[in-house]
Amino acid sequence: MARISIDIPEKKIYSTDLSVRISDINFAGHLAHDAILTLTHECRARFFHFHGWTEINVEGKGIVVSDVAIVYKSEAFFPDDLEMKLYVDNVSKKSLEMVYVITHKNGGKEIARAKTAIVFFDYAERKPCPIPEVFLKVLGPLG
Repeated sequence: MARISIDIPEKKIYSTDLSVRISDINFAGHLAHDAILTLTHECRARFFHFHGWTEINVEGKGIVVSDVAIVYKSEAFFPDDLEMKLYVDNVSKKSLEMVYVITHKNGGKEIARAKTAIVFFDYAERKPCPIPEVFLKVLGPLG
């Protein structure tokens, strides 16, 4: 079986600490696949909030997630403390990829990697739009 591969980009833009909630646990007793996606959303929302934005208002423009990939590395359990690092890659005129690396806070063992393709979107026009300059400025030099 071919496996998805997610490389860690050079450009880390944010990190935050989260904990595994009891509602994040699946029938097998470990962190569920859908919870990984929820954790990526929490990390991304915190990044936006840190900069005074929301996911629907960066200088009047929002985002949509156009695709998602998750690769599991190890298990996590309730109530493990996690660190989530957020990276950015493949920045184009209207989109970019956000890569999330989730590790155990104590010891640093990697739990999962995830990647979301982010498209900036003008909700008034109902169409993709250029990434706002203020957002690009926060990203800084991209290599």
